[in-house]
Amino acid sequence: MGKLKYTHRGFFLSPPGGLFAPNMDIKNFTATFNKIAQSKSEENVFTDYLDMVICALSAGKHEEEYLSIVKHYKKEEVNLFCELLAEMIIIMDDGGKGLVDCLGEFYQTNLSRGKHGQFFTPQHVSDFMAQITMDKDTAVGKRIIDPCCGSGRMLLSSAKVNRNNLFYGADLDSRCVKMCAINLCLNGLPGEVAHMNSLSSEHWGGYTIEFMQPYLKVPIITKLPANQGVIYNSAPFKKSEKQEQPPVQQNNIITITQTKLEL
Repeated sequence: MGKLKYTHRGFFLSPPGGLFAPNMDIKNFTATFNKIAQSKSEENVFTDYLDMVICALSAGKHEEEYLSIVKHYKKEEVNLFCELLAEMIIIMDDGGKGLVDCLGEFYQTNLSRGKHGQFFTPQHVSDFMAQITMDKDTAVGKRIIDPCCGSGRMLLSSAKVNRNNLFYGADLDSRCVKMCAINLCLNGLPGEVAHMNSLSSEHWGGYTIEFMQPYLKVPIITKLPANQGVIYNSAPFKKSEKQEQPPVQQNNIITITQTKLEL
């Protein structure tokens, strides 16, 4: 773990090995992506890639959607998409340790570039926040929720403390929701990601991540329609003018977020 240092901006946790931790190596991933997107919209290609990965992780439930996407690409480009997936998994595996946010790193570096106020929390800060929020000995069987999850970096950090929980995320940006769902699935973390406005409770859909067969521990992604799912139908998101909000067991929820949320 890094050391707590002080600057004119206040205290912060410096990562091991220096003031700023080097970014993960995504050069091969970026180079492969650029080969596909050289004559296309980068944002459209990235969205298509996320959709294709989700289809591939859905155990054949969304085969028609996958075919509708790939028909817009040449055979050579489809093969490059396969290489892109392989590059991503190698980065995310991180020598067997896992829980690496390759998608978020690529997105904020090459596509978002701070547009629309999208800056993801640095990984070492996310790790620090999870460590001071969770107790690895007692944080078991909890519902871990981040109502502004981005690519799911906070949830991955909480899994580093203890992965024996259920992980829930919500975000306004549909691409962030997809990145988070993929991150949870490929790391074998069951839960749900909602495409919604966490402040107004508007809900447009989402994804569940669950094991196809519990004893095999094979995670799959399933799409959720609007206004359905654990997150939308739980307090404080489920609001009713006629009925009082259902009580929530306070000791069963851990909120990993930079914004205080009264659950």
